Amino acid sequence: MGKLSTLVVILILLGAGAWYLNYHLKLSEYDKELVFNEEKTVQGVVYYTSPVIPAGTYRIKIEPSENVDNVRIISESGKVLHEPLIVVKSDFIYTSDVPFKVEVKFRPEEGYNKYSISVRIYKLVKR
Repeated sequence: MGKLSTLVVILILLGAGAWYLNYHLKLSEYDKELVFNEEKTVQGVVYYTSPVIPAGTYRIKIEPSENVDNVRIISESGKVLHEPLIVVKSDFIYTSDVPFKVEVKFRPEEGYNKYSISVRIYKLVKR
């Protein structure tokens, strides 16, 4: 059983490494233009929705990642286009053929009353 568990761990690490390289190689092909930036100090559970963003390829960066409870990509009409089961990363690339909004649910860490949040959306333009 020891060899099997070692093999599984190695495969997981190789998969994570391949994903990381693919993510950064894709980012290196683009110049980024800041299209939206929102920073504020909030209290309690906060639901944040961005304005409508035109179709295209975007880098969405949400901070602090430990306060992100859920991220959804929704259409102008409110239909859910993408909702991950687990929010693993709050810095990701999203491509859409239709205009969309980003909806984020923030929750405070235990013991903290106020906290700062940041949502940045960059349009990725091919070099």
